[in-house]
Amino acid sequence: MPSTPEVASTPGVASSEPAARSTRPNFATRYRNLCYRVLGSRLERGGGSDVLQERLKRAGMNVPAPVYTAQMAVTALISTAGMAAVGYLLFFEVLREPIWYLYVLGLAGLGGISVVGGFRFLVDTRITNRKDALERELPFTLSELSVLASTGTSPIRLIRRMAQRDHDPAMTGIFREVVYRTDVQGKDLITALAETAKESPSTPVRDTFWDLANMIHQGGDLDEYLRSKSDDIMQLKRLVQKEFIERLSTFLDMYVSLVLVGVLMIAVGAFLLNALGSTAGGLNANELLLVLTFGLVPMAVFMTVIMVSMAYARAE
Repeated sequence: MPSTPEVASTPGVASSEPAARSTRPNFATRYRNLCYRVLGSRLERGGGSDVLQERLKRAGMNVPAPVYTAQMAVTALISTAGMAAVGYLLFFEVLREPIWYLYVLGLAGLGGISVVGGFRFLVDTRITNRKDALERELPFTLSELSVLASTGTSPIRLIRRMAQRDHDPAMTGIFREVVYRTDVQGKDLITALAETAKESPSTPVRDTFWDLANMIHQGGDLDEYLRSKSDDIMQLKRLVQKEFIERLSTFLDMYVSLVLVGVLMIAVGAFLLNALGSTAGGLNANELLLVLTFGLVPMAVFMTVIMVSMAYARAE
């Protein structure tokens, strides 16, 4: 693990001014270096979190765990201080609230918790997206591997051919990791396949690469295995897509019952409030309809779209 995060190299004397500008570190790099100097170097001496490092590798984020933890902590501190300043100006200087300090503490805590949650959510999202992309491309990659293996190509040349593709970027990146371990780090093909499989977020990809390593080590009909594996995964993919189609009916029922019927009931309740001259939670009929129109309805539709999108992404 490098002792310092990657920093852009100083341009040579003969380089032109545009080239010099292009090699200057951007804001993200400078901020990462700052976080490393403030906290990351201390965390690195402690070894960092192995669990977090494993998750970062599965997310495809080439960042040491101490550096990522330092970025999260420093950003959380900055957010906490910023939200505290905003709360002080708003509730003490402007609104003159007698319990302004409670609002300031609440906003400061919300800022820090939001940043920590956002950093964790980023890793989870990257892992999920990478996993979905790998599993979406795996059946077609196995079919291509089967065709190449049927020509009698050696396993190492087979891996290099797959790493040179310009399509299926997720699986191509996995093969490039294997080639990097063999050609740059000097590891044998079996070890490179096993280590790459360990860092993959997808269970089918891990199983496939471990099986490939075992077959190369013990010998076997690679072409037959790849064809059989491709058929099995394609069959599993069809089952997942069938489940997605069945879920669509459930989403439709939820949308009709929660959105359409719910909106209708709230609208009827607002008209009854208006007729009786009463309020609901301090809101009169007009205010309730405004909350319904510009708050509840868009939120319900947005959540429905999110659920359908997530289900569709897993079924692709």
